[in-house]
Amino acid sequence: MQRIYNFIYRFRAVINLLVALGISLLLIFNQDAKQVQHMRGKLLDYAAVLYTPIQWLDTVFTAQKAYEDLAQRYIAAQVHINRLQSLANENNRLREALGFKKLSSFGVIPANVLSKSGPGLLISLSVDQGTKDGVEMLAPVVDANANLVGKVVALGDESSLVQLINDRNFRVSVREMRTRTIGILGFFDPGYFRIENIPFNTKVSIGDSVVTSGFSDIFPPNIFIGIIQMVEPELEGYVKSIRVEVASDFNRLEEVFILKKHGN
Repeated sequence: MQRIYNFIYRFRAVINLLVALGISLLLIFNQDAKQVQHMRGKLLDYAAVLYTPIQWLDTVFTAQKAYEDLAQRYIAAQVHINRLQSLANENNRLREALGFKKLSSFGVIPANVLSKSGPGLLISLSVDQGTKDGVEMLAPVVDANANLVGKVVALGDESSLVQLINDRNFRVSVREMRTRTIGILGFFDPGYFRIENIPFNTKVSIGDSVVTSGFSDIFPPNIFIGIIQMVEPELEGYVKSIRVEVASDFNRLEEVFILKKHGN
């Protein structure tokens, strides 16, 4: 049945032409008015029967075309909605960034993350700001919430390479906020951050905050790094090490902020 409908729909113009031609021939060669009228009625009935499936097929194909158009518009609208949602999320991140605590002697250069690399020789990311924008070698880098991300280790005119703090060669002097204990933070196997050689009698606790100490030419004091996750004894109880859960999520970084000393 579907094949018949498709055939009729495909050749509907030819069929209509043949019907019209038949009616014209009858009108020309038949002089009996009654017979002409009778045949005209029959042909009209035939044409009505023939036209009904054609009209139905027109409706079906029109509905199909309308459905396809609506589907395309829906997809386009959904893409636009997703884009607006992405822009809204980006706007929220930037609004949060504007609210992070100011570092008294440093300005901020916002940068977009272009790419990430690792875990090869250097775990890093590239950003779209360079020397033309005032970025300097070894400049500290933070995320939108002012959590430490890393430092600049290579410069181009319009881009920079940032070594992340989860690179195993990265070290930073840190301070535990409550007891003011100083140590060196690094990233160690099998994959966690640790502060080593802390005096055993130091009263650090799980949940205490860890920030940069300021005992560095690179990092200013009080940049937030994370919280203490675990305290472990070492060397027969003389010293202990501290595991730290860092605050920054390196897998979700889209924008970072490069710190720049005022007046440079």
